Amino acid sequence: MDSNKKRIIKNTGFLYVRMFITMCISFMTTRIVLDKLGVSDYGIYNIVGGFISMFTVLNSILQTGTRRFLALNLGKGDKNVIKETFSTAFVIHLTIACIVTVFIETIGLWFLNYKLNIPPERMSAANWIFQFSMISVFLNITQTPFTAAVTAHERFNIYAFISIFDAIAKVITVYLLVTIPGDKLIIYGLLILIVNFIVICLYRIYCIKHFEECKFSLKINKEIFKEMAQFSGWSTLGHFSAVLNGNGISVILNLFFGTTINAARGLANTVTYTIRQFVDGFITASQPQLIKLYGAGNIPEFHQLIFTVSKYSLFLLSIIVTPVILEIDFVLNLWLDTVPSYTPIFIKITMIICLLSYSNNMLDQGVVASGYIKQLTCITTPMYLLDLPLTYIVLKLGGTPPTAYMVGALPLFLAFLSNLYILKKYTKFPARKYFLSVFLKNLLLLLIASIIPVYIQSKMPYGIERFLTVCSISVICTITILYCLALDKNTRTMVNNKIKSLIRIK
Repeated sequence: MDSNKKRIIKNTGFLYVRMFITMCISFMTTRIVLDKLGVSDYGIYNIVGGFISMFTVLNSILQTGTRRFLALNLGKGDKNVIKETFSTAFVIHLTIACIVTVFIETIGLWFLNYKLNIPPERMSAANWIFQFSMISVFLNITQTPFTAAVTAHERFNIYAFISIFDAIAKVITVYLLVTIPGDKLIIYGLLILIVNFIVICLYRIYCIKHFEECKFSLKINKEIFKEMAQFSGWSTLGHFSAVLNGNGISVILNLFFGTTINAARGLANTVTYTIRQFVDGFITASQPQLIKLYGAGNIPEFHQLIFTVSKYSLFLLSIIVTPVILEIDFVLNLWLDTVPSYTPIFIKITMIICLLSYSNNMLDQGVVASGYIKQLTCITTPMYLLDLPLTYIVLKLGGTPPTAYMVGALPLFLAFLSNLYILKKYTKFPARKYFLSVFLKNLLLLLIASIIPVYIQSKMPYGIERFLTVCSISVICTITILYCLALDKNTRTMVNNKIKSLIRIK
């Protein structure tokens, strides 16, 4: 298990280097893009791209299965099976890409031109963005097996390097957006498509050169296809709900409030996505190990990994949550020339929901890794599906956009309880202990840690001094509370020894 931990830590390190660089670049480029496109065009770009993403549900259905079967067969070490798994997955995703293209160019094109709430004078530009996004979707769907191969082989350094290249390329894109004359929305869409194409080529060149199974082949292994289809078939509803909730809510908000609200949602997603990278690197690095532990029948360590990753993911998120909730208004005003309405409250609500989401994340991964997709589909997925209709009902009854965001917490909490039940029933997972020692304890400690920062904020005037003071005190309070009350004795000893060794080195 020590080697597994070292591998996870090493891979997490690569992912955090990637995260830090891409985060800085993302914030810089978003400001410029919003300024050059304007709020309405920025909203158009987000709603069109999000709407097309809804059609990738077929790809999402098999995406998890592809990663799981590649990682599982790599663990078994049979090269022929690995090759056949990859080629079968590639043929399936190529077929899916063709099917999705047909749907996008028929139903999708009709919905864009006759249903979405887009200013008439910008419909031409919206159609260009629609076509660029469609090409990107086709390429990304056929890219899935290659990305899965990188993850399954745990080559997270390559994943990090290519992501950094992607971020730097987007800086160049912003420079070209500023300098090239013409319709900025169309130019931006075309430049992003070119960057996506280059990134996909880099992934494929690396995979074909370094992984034997990634050589081009259209061979299908019927047994592997059957296993993947059966596994993925049960996950259909789950992926459908994830895609529908993620992008369907953007469509509903557009129908009720227009493209300006989509600009606010797009900015909120940019900020929260960047913040989530602090945690996602740790989770992504642990996923292959989770699958391999279950595949090897090592259930105690399988359970322990879920506890450990969930606990430290929530610790990382807790350090960020309070400063963001208290001072995001100042950050947005400093970052953007124009802050679309509802952006700050969207971010605050999303950060609170993130605490619940990350309590559930590794449970969800545990159910997938253990192969109980049927149970996940029949028990947990119906909970997720409540989000979209609840959002529509709330808005139809006159609710505000923030209310629509808050509604998402209820289905997520029900899904969290469902996953606990599944893991407890089928893998003897200690669900009660997890609920009390990971979920409730972390929320309680976060509330305790936020008392002093909230008090200080209420006593200081708005400005840079309050921002620096509140953020600093918040981080210190959270780390102190977690260190004293959340870490067990062995972990505290390990942290102390690490700090002492760093001091000695200096």
